[in-house]
Amino acid sequence: MMHEKKRLHPIAIVIYIVKRLKQGPFLALALLLAIKEKTGDPFVDCLPLFLFLFYAMFAGYMSWRRFTYRLEENDMYIEQGIFVKKKRYIPFERIQGISHSSGVLQRLVGVVQVHIETAGRQMDEPEVILSAVSIEEAKQIERAVHHQKRENIFIEIEDKTDAIFTLRFRDVLFLSTTSGGAFGVIAAIGAFLSDFNDFVSFERLNIFFRADDTASTLIFLFVVLMIAYVLSVIGHLFRYMNFMVVKQDKTITITTGLLQKKSISTSIERVQAIAVKESPIRHLFGYVSVHLIHAGGALDDGKHGSLVLFPLVCKNEVASLIAVCFPEYRLDDSFRSLCTRARWHYMLRSLYTVMLIPVIAIVFFQRFETLLLLLPAVYVGYRSYKRAGVTIKSEQLALRSGWLTIKTVYMLKHRIQSLTVSQTRMQQRLGLCTVRATVMPGIRTKVVDVDEHEAQAIYEWFLGNKA
Repeated sequence: MMHEKKRLHPIAIVIYIVKRLKQGPFLALALLLAIKEKTGDPFVDCLPLFLFLFYAMFAGYMSWRRFTYRLEENDMYIEQGIFVKKKRYIPFERIQGISHSSGVLQRLVGVVQVHIETAGRQMDEPEVILSAVSIEEAKQIERAVHHQKRENIFIEIEDKTDAIFTLRFRDVLFLSTTSGGAFGVIAAIGAFLSDFNDFVSFERLNIFFRADDTASTLIFLFVVLMIAYVLSVIGHLFRYMNFMVVKQDKTITITTGLLQKKSISTSIERVQAIAVKESPIRHLFGYVSVHLIHAGGALDDGKHGSLVLFPLVCKNEVASLIAVCFPEYRLDDSFRSLCTRARWHYMLRSLYTVMLIPVIAIVFFQRFETLLLLLPAVYVGYRSYKRAGVTIKSEQLALRSGWLTIKTVYMLKHRIQSLTVSQTRMQQRLGLCTVRATVMPGIRTKVVDVDEHEAQAIYEWFLGNKA
C-alpha cells in the first residue's frame, strides 16, 4: 500500500501545458486582437501571446508540482490546486469504475492515465484523473480497490483469444464511414469560418473563387463538407481500432484506440440497462450498436452514464453476445405494435410540429407549395408509429421508439427506479397513455401512445416488484 505521498510522472507537466494551450487559444487571439494600434515593435505586439504561453507553462508546472496522491487502507487522498490547495478523501467503496488510457505522450515514457469514477457523480467528467502514473502504480490502485470491494476490477489483456468481441478492420472502416460525427466537425469548421474574416478578408479569396458565383460557392461548401467527413472518418478510425471486449467473472473490460489506447473496466452489477441503436444506413446492412447504461459515470469520455459495448455488430449476433455478457437479459424482436388508434395520433402530432410554417407562408407570402411539407411530416409520424413498441418478458421490460434512429432499451425490473404512466386530454379520449421508465437520475426512456390497458398491465407488473 502506498502510504507515502506520490507525484505524477514529470511528463504530466507537458500534458498540463498542452491542455492549457488547447483551452486558451481563443484567449490569446482575443488579447492580440484587443491591440488596435500596432506599434511596429514585434516584441510589444506579440507580448500578449508571450504572456499566455508563459502562463500555460507556469500553470502546467504548478499543477504537477501541487498534485499529490496517496492510498491508505480504505481511502484515496488527493491534494491539488495552484493557488487554492484542495484536499479530497475518496473511500474505495464509493469508486464505481476505473479506466485507463495511454496517449502519445504517455506511451513515449511508458505510463498511463487513470480515470476514477465515484458514486453520485453528476458531471460528465471523472472524479479523479491521474494524468501520468506507471502501469504498476495503476495496477496497485486497482488491486487496492479490488481488495476493498472484493471484485476483480483490473484485467490485463494479453491474448485476443480471450475476447468475446473484436472489431475487424473492415468493420471499423464501415463504422467510421457511416458515423454521424461529421456534423460535429462541420459545426467546428463553421464556427471557425464565422471568425475567419477577422484575420483574412473574404475578398482576398476571390483569387480562388468568386464569392458571388453560385457554382463556386457550392463547390466551396462541398469541399468543406468533404474535409469534415474525412476528419470524422479518421477520428473514428483512431478511436475504434483494436476494439476488444473481454469478460472475466463479473467485470467487463473494453480496450480500444490506435494512437491513444484506452482500457475501460466496469462491473456487471453497475449496468442498469442495455440500449440497442439502429441508424438508417447501418439498418440497411443489418448492423446495430449496443450501449450500456451504467452507474459508473462517463468512463469513455462520452455521455454521462453511457458506455459503448459494441460500436458495430451484426443484429443477428446481438442476442447471443448479450447472453454471454449479461445472462439475465433476453434480447429479441418480439415487440407488440401499438394499437391502430395510436397511428393517427402519431401522424397528427408530426403535422402539428410543421403546420405553422405553411400557414405563415400562405397567409403572408401566398406560397401554397409549402403545403408539401405536410407529406414528409405525415411519413415521419407513420414511421415513428411503426417503430414504437413495448414488451414484457418475465422480469424484463423493453421500450422501443424513434423514426430515424431506432432505440430499444432493455431494463430488468429490479433496475427500474421509477415507472410513470401519464395521459394528456387527447390521449384520454383515445384511450392511450405514455409510459416512462427511469433507470438512473436523468436517464429515462419512454413510448408514447400505448394502449391504456397495456400500460396498466405494465404498471401492475412493475408494482409486483414492490409488493
